[in-house]
Amino acid sequence: MHDKWLEEKGIKHKNFAVVTWSNWDCRVMLESECRLKRIRKPPYFNRWINLKVPFQEVFGGVRCNLKEAVQLSGLTWEGRAHCGLDDARNTARLLALLMHRGFKFSITNSLVWQSAPQSITCQSSPAHSPYPNQSHHKPMEVMGSPVQVNPYAGITVKKPMYCHCGVLSQIKVTYRPGPMHGRYFYGCGNWTSTRGANCDYWVWLS
Repeated sequence: MHDKWLEEKGIKHKNFAVVTWSNWDCRVMLESECRLKRIRKPPYFNRWINLKVPFQEVFGGVRCNLKEAVQLSGLTWEGRAHCGLDDARNTARLLALLMHRGFKFSITNSLVWQSAPQSITCQSSPAHSPYPNQSHHKPMEVMGSPVQVNPYAGITVKKPMYCHCGVLSQIKVTYRPGPMHGRYFYGCGNWTSTRGANCDYWVWLS
């Protein structure tokens, strides 16, 4: 049914991303539901944008639930909280607001590795825009997160490790002078040079 909807909208064969509020929907709930009902899960659900990440960057690291985030952004919550359809609609409205502000999105989480980063174009629909007087927005470029590339390339590890974000951790090397200088360790898989780490995961590579 979802594939059919994507085809009708002309989206299925384009480069797009699933957007959620938190990682639970794609990492836990959808996985278990598809297994329980023996439904094949389309591969595009294996990577997603957790809207909490860009929201916290734009609003100074504030931690809140979806309804609070919508209200903090200046929008009015529509519908019933924790209703799947209403949550999805409000998530889309919050996404459109951040797009309007010019935020550059990245894939924040994934269940699989990708061979290379991908760029995605997000474009809000004027009919669903929260800005009735500004119906035309410049398409947003969404750059694939560097954590989607195999971070263990060239390094021998016993087993893959996952950080507290639920993604494959990155391997870093210690540059601080001392007895641990040059030693490798596992760190947050969502770490980037611009925003740092999203979680405090840290384990020595033994």
